[in-house]
Amino acid sequence: MDVFAEGSPCWADATLPDLRAGERFYGELFGWTFTEGGAGTDAGTAFPRHSRALLDGKPVAALVAKRDGRMPTVWGVHLASPDLTETVTKIQRAGGTVLTGPAGVSDAGRSAVVADPDGAVFAVWQGGTRPGFGATDVPGAFCWTEVYVRDAAAADAFYPAVFGYELQDPPFDAGDFKAWTLPGSGRQVAGRALVGDVLPAEMPPHFLVYFRVGDVDDALRTVRRQGGRVLVERQEIPGATFAVVVDNQGAAFAVMDGESGGDGESGGEGAGVAAEAADARGADARGADAGGRAAEAPSTPTTSADGA
Repeated sequence: MDVFAEGSPCWADATLPDLRAGERFYGELFGWTFTEGGAGTDAGTAFPRHSRALLDGKPVAALVAKRDGRMPTVWGVHLASPDLTETVTKIQRAGGTVLTGPAGVSDAGRSAVVADPDGAVFAVWQGGTRPGFGATDVPGAFCWTEVYVRDAAAADAFYPAVFGYELQDPPFDAGDFKAWTLPGSGRQVAGRALVGDVLPAEMPPHFLVYFRVGDVDDALRTVRRQGGRVLVERQEIPGATFAVVVDNQGAAFAVMDGESGGDGESGGEGAGVAAEAADARGADARGADAGGRAAEAPSTPTTSADGA
């Protein structure tokens, strides 16, 4: 997978206080192996506090050590750009904020960390030698992402203006939820949901990253055994089952089983995940330490600046 269409999720990384603990947790949960950053490694000197996660030898994510204890413990997503400078200009014109960058990361690519008008933080990546995911939508790999916002109108204006998304309603009653589709292809790559209707109102706007698993129940047992917590118990949606969990250091993410897209592309049946289970997830989340680790969504820049 060497080329990512503009606006496609192309990378995900977690900012954690303890890299070794993260490697143990995700290694057991997803079967990942790791290549550490630093001199003399294939990760290179640009990533000294960084573990690159591999699935069957293909890059699928990264774990990044916090540089400062005040940074949030979170999973973040990178969206692809063919021209980072142009994308950053669009972000600013559309009312977003550039938090760091644009900056080059050796010959791996160029990165910027940005926030939408509601404050949801994400990264934009223009790939070089590291274009992004080596695999998606297979067990152990990224399969979907959603942004949770308070201002739906602002989000529905911002993201299409920056990435050209077409907004699509799910083919069932899903409330105020929109899927993002790539122009021309109609391929769904992400979605927009509302904080408050789905998750506790005190949570800041943020992206939630989903990973494919073979069986959600098995994944939840592993999460608990490894010291993580279940934020939203398993929920049934058309064609799949999902749950939202927190790892053993406080980073929230989702796991999903069900039918795969079969082509290594992310998206597909993920559309409407948040909306289909809005009532159930909202109730569960409110009962699960909404003010603690699970509610610690991205509020400051967080990125591995890796892209693969």
